[in-house]
Amino acid sequence: IINYTISVSVQETGESFTYTTSDTTYSFTALKPYRSYDITIAASTSIGTGPFSAVSTVATLEDVPSSAPGGISSSTITSTSFVLSWDPPVYEDQNGVIVRYDIDVMVQETGASFPLESTTTLLTVDNLDPYRTYICEVAAATSVGTGPSSKSFTVQTLEDVPSGVPTGFFASDISPTSAFLSWSPPSYEDQNGVIVQ
Repeated sequence: IINYTISVSVQETGESFTYTTSDTTYSFTALKPYRSYDITIAASTSIGTGPFSAVSTVATLEDVPSSAPGGISSSTITSTSFVLSWDPPVYEDQNGVIVRYDIDVMVQETGASFPLESTTTLLTVDNLDPYRTYICEVAAATSVGTGPSSKSFTVQTLEDVPSGVPTGFFASDISPTSAFLSWSPPSYEDQNGVIVQ
């Protein structure tokens, strides 16, 4: 026996390749996570190659996704909520079963952030403040861990009526027939939009 020919086929893609070695052991590298590889081996002499063995299947383990979700969009935007949707990472980069999505939401005006989770590619984000800009990033996770985050996606909630009253109300220059009034707008957190009157 002068060498062995190892034939490998990837079940998920149909891709195939061969290796040749003179040893009776071989270490495969650069395989993809969460793939099933069908392997057969044949021995060769100086005359030629004999028959291939029965197929033996080797399955690689899961890993974290190697790319981020894409196609992020928003819909059903109100003053206190919106619906966020996205596409999973491409199949070649999922590297396992996607068990959840981790969503990070940051309020642009304050820098405050909060994490959310979803087991589907759709999430209603609610209990928000009116007229705020929310920056969202989405990452997919397998049982091994979480992959890279998507590009930031920005959503602005709609305006609403002010939730606070004008402050610093003051009357001066009072006479029998007139008075001068002054005040300040409601606090920024309570304006909930652009004060127009």
